[in-house]
Amino acid sequence: MEHEVAVSGGDSSQEEITGSSPLKPSKNTAIKCLKCDKVYIFPTDKDDCLAHLYLEHRLVIADVEDIALLEDYLQYWEKEFQTHEFEQYCTTMFLDQLPDGKYAKNEKYYLLCDILPQDYELRRRLKEKRLSEALERHQFELTDRNFSKECLFCRTIIKGLRADYLDHLFDKHFLLVGKPEKLVYVDELLDQLEENLNRLMCLYCEKIFRDRPTLKEHMRKKGHKRINPNRREYDKYFLINYNRVPTDPTPRKQHHQKRRREMASVSTVADPETGSVDFDKHFARPDSDGEHDSDWSDWAANGEPSSIKCLYCHHLGDSFTALKEHMHEVHRLDFEKATSSLNFYQRVKVVNYLRRQMCLLRCVTCDLQFGEEELLAEHMTQESHHGIGEKESWDKPEFFFPYIENDGLLCVLDDCGGDDPEVDTVRIISEDSLAQINKDAERLSLENFKLL
Repeated sequence: MEHEVAVSGGDSSQEEITGSSPLKPSKNTAIKCLKCDKVYIFPTDKDDCLAHLYLEHRLVIADVEDIALLEDYLQYWEKEFQTHEFEQYCTTMFLDQLPDGKYAKNEKYYLLCDILPQDYELRRRLKEKRLSEALERHQFELTDRNFSKECLFCRTIIKGLRADYLDHLFDKHFLLVGKPEKLVYVDELLDQLEENLNRLMCLYCEKIFRDRPTLKEHMRKKGHKRINPNRREYDKYFLINYNRVPTDPTPRKQHHQKRRREMASVSTVADPETGSVDFDKHFARPDSDGEHDSDWSDWAANGEPSSIKCLYCHHLGDSFTALKEHMHEVHRLDFEKATSSLNFYQRVKVVNYLRRQMCLLRCVTCDLQFGEEELLAEHMTQESHHGIGEKESWDKPEFFFPYIENDGLLCVLDDCGGDDPEVDTVRIISEDSLAQINKDAERLSLENFKLL
């Protein structure tokens, strides 16, 4: 449907957006509804505000999660809609449903999106403003030497550059937050991590534990000493996320035309008896965590993972056989030959040891540390160090535990060394049994001491 855009009063509002007044609101900003007098406190009430716009005013804001400085965006349109109706700026759609999902014929809804040039320009300017603020803050954090903060894990107080603090977390505690040159708003990020740790929450999987020692042991064994890259809450702390400014609105138009066709198709999927619509089926997000059959699509029918990561690079093999061929051709490593004398448990240790070394940018053979992944790869190729390391390096109990989560390679290892009589038998003793053994040993030692 064509837009009938009213431009009266728009120039003055745009001047307010790009003027000297700050675009980035402080926390707990009061935002008035675009159409009524109801007030919400952002960012706490963000979802309630968007739900109110849809349920009460039937207004949907497209790609709301991609809007920089959402509070300013809403304040801008609130002023515009004081004197103009939704029809003058929004795309009008007719759906066969009520906001609560019940069936109804030809219900009117409004879509506010960047097909409208005024909206597109507003979003672009807000992104530019946010980027400018982030770059300014980033430069300050790289050069400010007045930073001082106690370590998240020990009592050490690090003073000086924030980069020194991040290096301490990695060098002493193996906590990988990110490179200083790629982070912004570091203070806020560290405060968030500290708050999570104080709540006894794992930084990666966000599970809650009963005490701090249990939490630390979990993060060490599971390789969870890092933040979860899939959490959008952390996006604002990485500078790369501030430069995603669209240059051409044409793809957006095609996207929203597709969105309107999908929403219009709801009229054909309503249950004729109940009149209701299955929102989970027709409006589910592509990255939804719902329990569907597609969630198992990364596993092959024969029980083998559909992709297995190489031990030395980012290559993903379609199968264990394909991965071994890749390692033999590219890295000159015959995995079967190199591990032929090892049993299953020793192979598990080798894989987890190699994963850790590559993650820490250390050579698996000489343990030489590198600052960049490319330099490590070049060194290992030139020195022919694509091996499995010395036994004293990987034959440790800590490597029984996966270093990366859901490591497909561990699922396909086979025990080809079980028939070798010289291979040591591996016995796994539970923590409870080990504690009992220690108590018995201590008791016997005391008895012998008394006899003497």
